[in-house]
Amino acid sequence: MKAIRSILLAWLFGVSTLGYAQNNPGESKKEFLTTVAVFSKKIAEQKNPQILDARSAEEFDQVHLKGAINVNPSVKGFEQIFNQLEKDQPVFIYSIQSGRSSGIGQLLRQEGFREIYVLSPGIASWIGSGNEVVVRENHKSRVTPADFKGILTSKNLVLVDYGSNYCPPCKKVIPVLDSLTNTPGNKVKTFVLEIDANPEIIKAYQITTIPTLILYRDGKPVWKKTGVPSLTEINHAIASNGKTLLNRHIRTTGKKAAVCTQSNLPARFGLKKNSTLLTK
Repeated sequence: MKAIRSILLAWLFGVSTLGYAQNNPGESKKEFLTTVAVFSKKIAEQKNPQILDARSAEEFDQVHLKGAINVNPSVKGFEQIFNQLEKDQPVFIYSIQSGRSSGIGQLLRQEGFREIYVLSPGIASWIGSGNEVVVRENHKSRVTPADFKGILTSKNLVLVDYGSNYCPPCKKVIPVLDSLTNTPGNKVKTFVLEIDANPEIIKAYQITTIPTLILYRDGKPVWKKTGVPSLTEINHAIASNGKTLLNRHIRTTGKKAAVCTQSNLPARFGLKKNSTLLTK
């Protein structure tokens, strides 16, 4: 029995490391997927909701749903936490997307849990819909709403990448932005916002799926792409909304920042320690 369980765990959390729901011929992991509206409503109906956060301890520390228990499927013996749960009560599971949480949902179903809800497409939908979260205030990637607004109202076109360092599809956006940066004559400033550290901004701008890229002109959105964009798509959007602009990019170093100096923002761009964000 232990051997069978080990094989199942390896399948659930090994082949699905990209965070996407995979189909099991015997049982679909999609059956647990729940919209944020239903997820929130069902939680509100519970006096003491059983909420599982299927992310790493580091992710959990940065931001999580109030009352959630961290269940990291990559940690040996994580299933022991199931013993703390009531099988006759609903269980709510979420992650950065829905792959890990759906996998845990399958394990719970095998353990006899009947009512299982998996937040789809992930925690971004919860935050972007304005629901309550617990966030670490001193996170290195935090940006104040006022500073972010200042960045968007720059005279330049500004391309914002809303994502997470823990989201595999989000990492695929980085080479595209690098290509944009290295394009001769590029005149767009790019900025990456980590959703984990900035729930207030995600809520205010109603970002419910990651990665999401939005091109702003004079503080107003003129183009939006959900998912990984191609360089061609971005260049077309820029050409359609371009001005005569100065060439700017978040990688700029050694210059005075007019709005903020987030030395480690964003981690996904591999900025050097003394790098600053050029805003003017």
